[in-house]
Amino acid sequence: MPKLKQLRLLGYLLIVIVITACSHVPTPENIDSEVEDFTQAINALSAEVLVTDASQTSRVLISTAIVLADEYDMASPALYHNMLVNTGFRQRGLCCHWAEDLHTKLRELHTSSLKFDWLVARLGSQLREHNTVVIYAAESNWSEGIVFDPWRKAGVPYWIKVADDDYAWQPHPLSGQWNVLRCK
Repeated sequence: MPKLKQLRLLGYLLIVIVITACSHVPTPENIDSEVEDFTQAINALSAEVLVTDASQTSRVLISTAIVLADEYDMASPALYHNMLVNTGFRQRGLCCHWAEDLHTKLRELHTSSLKFDWLVARLGSQLREHNTVVIYAAESNWSEGIVFDPWRKAGVPYWIKVADDDYAWQPHPLSGQWNVLRCK
């Protein structure tokens, strides 16, 4: 009888995995509202930030996050999705993939009042390293900026001030070397 119980438990576990693996991350209900809220947060970084730069950056990041969540076929929670990538059931969607793809889009923007960078926390820790992008006013430092990290919510746009975040961020050692900085 114990074998039957184990098989039944394994069956339930497989059903849960299949259901969650197929679950799609919802997009924000009101994308325009998300863009406006994020634009205001970016504008608040400095009086020197141009409204057009903040609006363009906000729209690009939020729309890219939504597209990437679909392309990555994100499963929730993000750590579960990582397991799917690491075992070959998904191709992309690790935090470093998010950082790479978001930063590629940011580098296409021509903003005069904003800068962007690739941040990393716990560099080199195989299971705990975390990567993301930061947006900051051109005349300030990245540490005064806003982290944009949709990986945390399995593809749902998420941002927080660097100073308010729990992660101990640092610029990636290869920051600025975009021809070699890639997700492993």
